[in-house]
Amino acid sequence: MKSIFLFFCIITHAVFSFSQNVTVGAGEKPLLKSVVKTFTEGSTYFNNAPANGKIKTDGQKEFIINNLRYNLETQQLEYAENDHVYTVQEAVQSFTLPDSVGNIHVFTKLGTGQPAGFYETLVDGRISLLKLYAVKKEVTEDWYTKKKSNKMVKQDIYFTKKEGIIQKISPSTKNVATVLADKKNDVTAFIKDEQLDLKQGTDLVKIFKYYNALK
Repeated sequence: MKSIFLFFCIITHAVFSFSQNVTVGAGEKPLLKSVVKTFTEGSTYFNNAPANGKIKTDGQKEFIINNLRYNLETQQLEYAENDHVYTVQEAVQSFTLPDSVGNIHVFTKLGTGQPAGFYETLVDGRISLLKLYAVKKEVTEDWYTKKKSNKMVKQDIYFTKKEGIIQKISPSTKNVATVLADKKNDVTAFIKDEQLDLKQGTDLVKIFKYYNALK
């Protein structure tokens, strides 16, 4: 009888501890844990491997966080601790994080009224170029088996900033020339002479750097 009672106590304690860890986590930090696992091709993270990052809160506090990752689907920061994954609960104003090849990126949350997420300033100047990293879930179906699968596709969304006003831009020669209208002839000539492809982020950066260098 005693052995049965002891076994019941052990099981009860184990279940209580498990549910407590899953729903709350150490220090009452919300723990990310999915009970149902579904296979999805591709990654939702900016940096596939956790890395050391630096964050600044709305209260101007700065922290160095180990094992930090940027989830592009939820637009939240996550970190690993004691084999668990938590979300950063402080209101984050900006953060610095290396990408998968070690290049350092600085992300800033914009004011209210802007699309949710963190933006990287690619070019700063009279008209700045900003970038929002995101992912989109696509569902594909095999034509033969009719089996559906999920795939996360990364997206680069660009914005311009002029005198505090932020607007989304779809990269094309016409759209860029419209945004940089006061130097339209110079810009279009530069695009043609350099044979730039505006679908390439590096070429888009070149255009805005060229524009902001003009007198």
